[in-house]
Amino acid sequence: MLDGSTLETALTESRRETDDNFNVTDLHVEGRPACLVSGSITTKAKWSTDLKLLTGQTVDLTNRSPGAALLIQDTGDAIWAITWGTGFHFLDSEQIDFGFGSRVVARSALPSEIKSLTKTILDHRARVDRSSMPNGSTIRDLGVDGYGEVVSRIEAKARISDLSVGDKVIQLSAADALKAPLAKSAGPLLADLKVLDDLLHQPVRAGLESLEQLVALKTKDSRVPALDEKLVDALKSDAGKRLGVSWPHERLDAYGPMMSVRVTGLGDRKRRVFDQAPDTSDVIEWLVDTPREAILDRLKSVKIELHSEADPQGHTLVSTPVPLRRWLAFEVEEDSQRFCLHDGNWYRMDDQYLARIDDRVREILSEPASVDMPPWGEEHEDAYNKHAADALSGYCLDRKLITTPLHSRGGIEPCDVFVAPGTLIHVKRGRQSADLSHLLAQGLVSTDALARDESARKAWTKRIAEESNGAVDKAELKEVILAIGKEDPITVDTLFTFTKVNLVKQYDALRYLDVKVRVATIAPPPPALQQ
Repeated sequence: MLDGSTLETALTESRRETDDNFNVTDLHVEGRPACLVSGSITTKAKWSTDLKLLTGQTVDLTNRSPGAALLIQDTGDAIWAITWGTGFHFLDSEQIDFGFGSRVVARSALPSEIKSLTKTILDHRARVDRSSMPNGSTIRDLGVDGYGEVVSRIEAKARISDLSVGDKVIQLSAADALKAPLAKSAGPLLADLKVLDDLLHQPVRAGLESLEQLVALKTKDSRVPALDEKLVDALKSDAGKRLGVSWPHERLDAYGPMMSVRVTGLGDRKRRVFDQAPDTSDVIEWLVDTPREAILDRLKSVKIELHSEADPQGHTLVSTPVPLRRWLAFEVEEDSQRFCLHDGNWYRMDDQYLARIDDRVREILSEPASVDMPPWGEEHEDAYNKHAADALSGYCLDRKLITTPLHSRGGIEPCDVFVAPGTLIHVKRGRQSADLSHLLAQGLVSTDALARDESARKAWTKRIAEESNGAVDKAELKEVILAIGKEDPITVDTLFTFTKVNLVKQYDALRYLDVKVRVATIAPPPPALQQ
């Protein structure tokens, strides 16, 4: 259980005292304080009512679900919970150390004997993948590339020689808990727990680094309150260099082009409408008069909406309203570890993982684009796109959508500027480095559709033929340029970690489709040329 748990708080309130169905017994195991909860939940079969309606016959059947939970306090006041049957449900989920099982697997599994795993992929729309190989294989063979993926469940063969089962290969399964063969008598069981505790202080096995490079923290993780306070500190000051506004694409479910952004829930009845996502200075201004203790609640109550018209109305909404907290990107160091806020949730990142991502991003940023973007002054994005298209002898496709059977509701925007024969340019003003995340998602969705969907390619070719008056009859797909307007060049140090993760994943995905990905900075005009 988490640090600070006790024999009482580790249990749900309904399981802390004996009742008609459960017995709660305080005892000692080899001299150590312990608590045993056992009993059965009895419920009526839910389908008995349906059966009576169908046949007219009363069927009185019940389900009995037995379970037990044994809690043991070790010499360091830590609480171990061992459960049988439904006993896992007797524990207070807010007190469980959900990362315990995967940490054990990362230090004991045989790297080529991973049998199955479940992973959540960040920056994809609620995507959870499960892969299995009954005969066992490596994590990489099971589809984990180590970039922006959280492994939430894993089954593997392992060897923990000091356990009471001896030096034989055992089966481990880790998700919210660890399933492992342990001794069935008190003394050897406590010795097994000591072995597992010692194992947690060992380094991760080679080949299993992905299990710990990115770890999602549960909402009630003991570290979250301190991290949230760091976030409040950044919001209450002008010094939050690692605070930004990022697009939560996996939450937006946008189904049309965005022309304006409306902010609701601030409680002051003021109308706040923007032509693009607000930046951190806007967010800090909204919260300046909010008491410190109310900041976190306000981040949940304030919503950001995307609209298809410059004047937002009820019928112009093109996405579900998303809480402000999920729009924030924030990075902070705590106890010599790096933590990142992404999509409203906290993640712990391994230093080697961060270094590996940085190396990949440096490689990507070092590759020049095939065209040089013209300077960008004070004009709006649509005006700049038209200017850039003229300067590059290309075609402006800003807000000119194509529809396909898969994108019939709102269509997709192939790019902002097209330069024949096959360069697609996506443009965005970069008030914050996090703005690049919007470009990444936009580029990935459109390019993936054009590369894989025959109907999208036909619609794309038709659009280019129309825009070029027949001068271009074959629109190819060779290069995607993500161009962002900034005074300073985009570097590894100016990007948020999850923006880097998304960049690497998109780069690899499009490279597989033989499409080059380039990142370009659009500089402002020299001072003498500014009007």
